[in-house]
Amino acid sequence: MPLTKASWRSIPDHRHAIALLVVGFTLLRLALAAMLPLLSQEAYYWSWSRHLDWSYFDHPPLTTYSIALTTSLFGQTTFGIKSAAVLWSLGWNLMWLRLILDMYGDRRLAFWSLLALNLTLLYEGSALGPTPDAPLLFAWIGAIWAVWRLSQSGEGKWWFVAGAFMGLSWLGKYAGVLLLPVVFLYLLTSRSQRHWLLKPQPYLAAVLALAIFTPVLYWNAQNGWASLAFQSSRRLGEMAGLRPRYLVVLLVTQFLLVTPYLFMLACGALGRGARAGFGGRLDDRSRLLLLSAAVPIGLFTFISLRSLVKLNWLIPAFWSLIILGIHHVLAREDAPRRLLRGLATSVAMLVLAGAALMLPGLSLGEDLDNFSGFDQVAARIDKARTALAAEGVDSFVFSPNYKISSLMRFYLPGQPRTYAQDIYGQKALQFDFFPLSSDLHGQTGFFVTDQPASELYVPVLKAFFETVELVDTVEVVSFGRVTRRIQIYRCSHYKGHPPRQTAS
Repeated sequence: MPLTKASWRSIPDHRHAIALLVVGFTLLRLALAAMLPLLSQEAYYWSWSRHLDWSYFDHPPLTTYSIALTTSLFGQTTFGIKSAAVLWSLGWNLMWLRLILDMYGDRRLAFWSLLALNLTLLYEGSALGPTPDAPLLFAWIGAIWAVWRLSQSGEGKWWFVAGAFMGLSWLGKYAGVLLLPVVFLYLLTSRSQRHWLLKPQPYLAAVLALAIFTPVLYWNAQNGWASLAFQSSRRLGEMAGLRPRYLVVLLVTQFLLVTPYLFMLACGALGRGARAGFGGRLDDRSRLLLLSAAVPIGLFTFISLRSLVKLNWLIPAFWSLIILGIHHVLAREDAPRRLLRGLATSVAMLVLAGAALMLPGLSLGEDLDNFSGFDQVAARIDKARTALAAEGVDSFVFSPNYKISSLMRFYLPGQPRTYAQDIYGQKALQFDFFPLSSDLHGQTGFFVTDQPASELYVPVLKAFFETVELVDTVEVVSFGRVTRRIQIYRCSHYKGHPPRQTAS
């Protein structure tokens, strides 16, 4: 029986529709987590979980703690790593659902918003790959929800819920600090909530958030404030003169990651909200959602005029605009048809992205395909290391960057400690802070690189080893053509690990 206009409208009203939607996406992600390859960035965060600490150089520790939990349950496998992201995505969906129902009391809006949000490349990427954005997004939504509950109830206890979520966001990623101006601007611009600025609860909530953040402060204090310096002074140092092309890159990448229909829907919501705000017609519900998006969008748009903004930095921004955009569309008579047509483009983009990842060796460019072929490399190196061990020679594996080193650790049998460019005296992010597995002096190192000008490393390596020779090359083939070459160098008699590097 074909679905009529009336039946389309009734789907979101079914009492189990939202539950089936959330469960369906979660089960699909669990299935994909078992099938998709492990990406280099995911392997990097996993490598941190092999050395649990108060915090880490690149980011706070919450993602790593979640990976440690899921790998303890499901093993040190791709599924074990990726399932951490799936659990965070389940958390987002439940928080989005609670927020929408508390704000609007509209299950139809909740259904369509959750469907749309789960069909963006931006959020689906963090729902399958455990990154610091996953806990950041969960806690960000939770903080906005708590502030809304506070606004409606007038009960000061909700400030401490908001403070707890805010501190949790800081444990996820430093960008969580942007919640402070979001909440402050909301209180400042809302006549009904401005009185809180003269009460102690908001400031006690900030103290609570800081207390939750203390593990990161402790780690930084023990390590020369390396992480905070890396994410502040170094980022500022990268900002040079005016570079408008970076703004174009930001717009294009977000257009694709949010998917075209939802990006335009979000832009429309932002424009309408800005006009309502300047016209004094903005209600507190819309004000809070708009500020949640406007603060990160404003900051990273400004940064994009001088520096490259990474693809994932606007993850906290678009969800609230999409909810506002869906709310606007649902006021139209033909809303279901419009939404289905628009979301069909999002489905198509997700299918294409998934197919690209699941085709081994597909040439996606250096930044996207940085994971294929290393399982083969690991098998060959393991064979060579076993032969050396039979002769009584110890060996280790290293590379010129954290991506290759992390993947090699994952694929090598036994998952031994690997090294990066710290072996030859260059800064290597978190690898500078991992404990040494042993005294490497005199050992043979296997150097793995996929860079075309790999021979440029030979003079550098010869300063640290007696001999350096190319011993193997692994070719990744896709559709009958070589898409990348991974070279293996054997470097004999390591002269000694250089002094530990600290970040600047």
